[in-house]
Amino acid sequence: MKNLLLPFLLILALVFSCRSENDEMLEKNANSVNLYIAGAENNQACYWKNGQKVILSNGTGLYASQIIVENNNVYVYGAMTSEYTLNLSSKHLYLWINGTKNNLDEYLQDVPDPNPSNNFQISSRMIVENGNIYFCGSITNSTIPSQTNQTYYYWKNGIKYQISNDPALTSPGMYQLINNEIYLGIRKNYQYNPLTWETGFYKNNIYSPLTNDSQILDFLTDNTGTYAYVKNILTGEKTLRNINTNAVIAFPSNPPGEILDVTWSNNDKYFIGDNFYYKNNTLVQLNDPNGYNRIRGFKVKDQQIYTIRYKDGSNVGTTVKVFINDVEVQSQPITGVSDPNVGGFLSIFID
Repeated sequence: MKNLLLPFLLILALVFSCRSENDEMLEKNANSVNLYIAGAENNQACYWKNGQKVILSNGTGLYASQIIVENNNVYVYGAMTSEYTLNLSSKHLYLWINGTKNNLDEYLQDVPDPNPSNNFQISSRMIVENGNIYFCGSITNSTIPSQTNQTYYYWKNGIKYQISNDPALTSPGMYQLINNEIYLGIRKNYQYNPLTWETGFYKNNIYSPLTNDSQILDFLTDNTGTYAYVKNILTGEKTLRNINTNAVIAFPSNPPGEILDVTWSNNDKYFIGDNFYYKNNTLVQLNDPNGYNRIRGFKVKDQQIYTIRYKDGSNVGTTVKVFINDVEVQSQPITGVSDPNVGGFLSIFID
């Protein structure tokens, strides 16, 4: 989940265990799925399956930022802990497939070694569908420093496919796989007086303009078409815009706070804030009696709502909790980034 999960990295939170047995039906729902959590513990990349820890091979000094499970195959995307807060031209990235570690610069075709003289950026999102693994990013040709020479690609099972090398492109948005086609949001044609730019997207390698002065945060789809989740950078307004008809799906009116993310599950649309969410247009205001209401992870599976929560207020406390619907099922102390036994909760997946 994108921006909602990133705050966990900033304090590298550690999560797990302590199952609630207060509700028999909830227990049945919890046991009907496998719950995966990826991150780090004791400065070691790892994940937990239903509370059982699995240490990832050769993962010392690394963290697992995303986990996906498909047909009993476990895919984990990770990086180097010491590089997380650094603004580097390239970073060390890793992919574990069923526990076997791959250096991403070796797995992905033509990605250079991560060092200060090389410039490449890989999206924080990995996609796995039908056994195929997708990444998206850009590579800059540093041999021609006087020119704008950034080329955008996606990789399928390590094989590189060019999206565009248009020199007018800047600031890519998020990418998504829909019906076996790659969609990548992009900005282009910057003007500075007044400040404005064009916002559009690539479908594979075909460009289409969409709006102006915005960033595409994601792409979502239902039976009415494909929508771009768009934020106007200058005004802060967020919309869901059909990329073919330009029709707009309205956000709920007068929410109690900023809507931070959107996710769709079947025909239901969820709009997620800091301590509330909407299911379609119905507001659900979290009100845990112990104050664990700040959503930092949100997943839907079989009509069940899985949330990861911190405590209200500027002091998030020493514990992070997992809820199914509004019942606590897991709890674990968290440690700050200064702790030498660095650990954190970074990704959740429900299979």
